[in-house]
Amino acid sequence: MENKKRGPVVLDPGHGQFGNPHTTKEGFYEGTQNFILASFLKKELEARGFEVLMTRNRVEDNPELAERGELAGKNGAALFLSIHSNAPSSSIGPEKYPLVRGVETYYSVSDIEGNAPIAKALNDAVVKTMNSTDRGIKTRRYPDNDSLDYYGVIRASAGSGCKRAFLVEHGFHTNPEDSAFLQSEECLARLAAAEAEVIDRFF
Repeated sequence: MENKKRGPVVLDPGHGQFGNPHTTKEGFYEGTQNFILASFLKKELEARGFEVLMTRNRVEDNPELAERGELAGKNGAALFLSIHSNAPSSSIGPEKYPLVRGVETYYSVSDIEGNAPIAKALNDAVVKTMNSTDRGIKTRRYPDNDSLDYYGVIRASAGSGCKRAFLVEHGFHTNPEDSAFLQSEECLARLAAAEAEVIDRFF
């Protein structure tokens, strides 16, 4: 008798292929490195018996935010995970960009009690693997409606029925240390294994 697959899990490699260039080394982009990390994570999760769907099946794909999040609800997903790296806000001068680093994880306000422990475990695993700064787990609410998530992919996932929705900022692609890690496929493979262990534990 064939074992039933776990999940499904929806992985969302943020942006498109050339979204947000690394400022530390020419030729690297957040969107491409997100896709590579998500591809490694897909393989790690599948090896653990999960069914995995990707919002971008090709590196050049770049669907709308709502389409990404709604993929989770449409497929009865157990988890939606959006994969990103960070950059400082425009309020910080470019000369200070290399000084800012660290990992932070956002989770849906649709189920704070249920989501916070998972967000903390994911964040801790990424911080440890990247040897980066812990910027904590966070929620961000929509202006004038604190029952909704600010980030479109999280909001669309929760709104479509998948409340286990997260967005992980895997360091800063504007920081030399974080960026060097994200530019290494060997490092991304280690990161995928660490995140898969967390997902395996909770689901």
